[in-house]
Amino acid sequence: MKADSLFQEKKYRESAETYNNAFNDNSGVGYLPDRYMAASAWAMASEADSAFYHLFRIIDRVKYDELDKVLSDSTLKNLWSDPRWTKAIKLIKSNKETKEANYNRHLIAILDSVFANDQKYRLTVHDTISRYGVNSPQVSEMNRLIIGIDSANIHIVTAILDTFGWPGPDIIAEHGNTIFLVLQHSDIATQLKYLPLMRDAVKRDAAERSSLALLEDRVALGQGHCQIFGSQIGFDEKSNSYYVLPLFDPAHVDERRKEVGLGSLQEYVDFWKITWDHVRYRKQLRKLVGKKSLKKYDCFL
Repeated sequence: MKADSLFQEKKYRESAETYNNAFNDNSGVGYLPDRYMAASAWAMASEADSAFYHLFRIIDRVKYDELDKVLSDSTLKNLWSDPRWTKAIKLIKSNKETKEANYNRHLIAILDSVFANDQKYRLTVHDTISRYGVNSPQVSEMNRLIIGIDSANIHIVTAILDTFGWPGPDIIAEHGNTIFLVLQHSDIATQLKYLPLMRDAVKRDAAERSSLALLEDRVALGQGHCQIFGSQIGFDEKSNSYYVLPLFDPAHVDERRKEVGLGSLQEYVDFWKITWDHVRYRKQLRKLVGKKSLKKYDCFL
């Protein structure tokens, strides 16, 4: 967005005016992140009245509650000495307290621990593979530790789901993603059992569509179907390279990803140094996986 670029170039007034023009062209409507950036731009341009206009708009209309972010945001420093700043902070704090009134702190603490354990070794496994090789003792030991942690986490998370259903953000804040991660790392039987629960959670905005898409891919592959969104990646030891596991209708994958809030497949696979070309993909996949192995996937029959 042009206004973002202008802000990064420290052309704060031009950035702020560009945001305002965009809002005016959209009948005065603007997304929360854009309103916040407009407030920041006007603040950096030393235009307190305009900055507070946008800030109070998101406080009043969408009940903005990110207190820690506002208090630590140096782009708003020109507002700190203004009497309206104290009022804004009080309102944001009130919004935060209202939002968190029904939080289950016990569940949140449990899921905090689950998330930390889930990511403990996964954050370094890619580097370990690069350094020692996929079949190295170091990677084998890391996988053993990950399997043990996953087993414990699955027990915890399924107990929560069996007791509470899929808790929404009004109960566990953003920790619904932790539940999803644990299911992602569970066996196919567990995924199949709780997939309908996550689908229902998405319908009532208690879980993310993008996360559901990833779980749908895992379940599809686990059942011998092709994945839909291209989220699952394989590793070929002969070429020492990664590839996208069997994918349905590769030519239109980006359209499907966009519908569920995911970026393009190329953006996603950049991490694995994969160049995505749907025209060459099927031919490359047959070479990597082998025609015989591909026969088990229904979309390659």
